Formats: sequence, C-alpha cells, structure tokens
Amino acid sequence: MDEMETKLDLAIAYIDMGDADAAKEIAMEVLKKGTPEQQTIAEALLNGL
Repeated sequence: MDEMETKLDLAIAYIDMGDADAAKEIAMEVLKKGTPEQQTIAEALLNGL
C-alpha cells in the first residue's frame, strides 16, 4: 500500500468521525499527488462532503 492509498483511508476515517475539514485537506493532497484512480476516489470523497 502506498502513501496516497493510506491517505485515502485516513480521509475516509475522518469522514466517519465527522471531521470534514481534515478529510478535505487530505483528499486535496491525493488529488494533487495520487494516481488517476486515487484522484477519482478523492474527487468522489470531496463531492460527498
């Protein structure tokens, strides 16, 4: 598992805990540095916030 996968998992955990701001910050980082697949997941997370 690479760093961006871990960050996606962390963003999901923050969403589950109700911390949308932290989730958004991490998802934005994945949008900038992740693979195209990871970016798609991050974008979906952001759209759900």
